[in-house]
Amino acid sequence: MPKTYTVPPPPHHNEGKTVAAWTMNLGIVAGSVGIAVGMVVPSLSVLLWVGAAVVVLALLAGVALSKAGLGQPRGYGHPQAVRTAAASADKNARSLQGAGADAR
Repeated sequence: MPKTYTVPPPPHHNEGKTVAAWTMNLGIVAGSVGIAVGMVVPSLSVLLWVGAAVVVLALLAGVALSKAGLGQPRGYGHPQAVRTAAASADKNARSLQGAGADAR
């Protein structure tokens, strides 16, 4: 008995590369480097706490930027997006054929 699967909607045009994501990612990396240096160099142990604060601030900044509209669009992957993908002219956005031999 062949099984059919619903293909998820295509990714948003920004592929997750948003201002909110980049800000949060770079802040976490910078804070992690500060934490690492603070752990290795005893005379710079204050960097451990500064790095931890930078990580927390980066998380807050990422969430704030996302809420401000600089992140992924809201509701992506919900039924409206699925309907949009189904109505898309892009043949990669949907699949009308069954899974065939891949169904297990």
